[in-house]
Amino acid sequence: STMLLCWIHVDRHWSSKLLPLVSRLPDQNVNRSPPEFTGVRIDLPSKPLLQSPPMLDAKVWWPLFPLLLLIVIVCLTWALVVAVRGGHDPRTRWLQVGAFTCYLLAAVSAVASERGAVSANLHRPFSLATQLCLLLALIHHWRSPHRALRWLNAAAWAGILADTALHVLMVRR
Repeated sequence: STMLLCWIHVDRHWSSKLLPLVSRLPDQNVNRSPPEFTGVRIDLPSKPLLQSPPMLDAKVWWPLFPLLLLIVIVCLTWALVVAVRGGHDPRTRWLQVGAFTCYLLAAVSAVASERGAVSANLHRPFSLATQLCLLLALIHHWRSPHRALRWLNAAAWAGILADTALHVLMVRR
């Protein structure tokens, strides 16, 4: 929040009439009528005093991207381990393997596109395939007793969507 400071300048005519009244002793015959008020001028600063960076500046939000990547990788890895070691049906295992593989390909292609090695749009089909696998896994586990897989897949999908939303907001700024 920017602090707003105001400077109030009292007209010199008013202050010159007030000071002699204050400095006189009470036993002198002083006209006690109020001084003539000629006005108050308020000057506001033209520039904000506290310069803050823009809200959607990449320097402010950049630490969130590795954190979101970590959240998604941890959730997908954990869900893959639960699906494979838990002896779940083959559809569950294939959906988790597909989501994990597609996300790894999306992450690798996104890092490569940041370095200029490949097109910036290469990671998008992998990301969409990951989201499709996660959606199908959520539908598959919706009424099943495997709550852990539901929560892990939902958290991974939320991390992907948060990353996408943050990218969109920063680009449209």
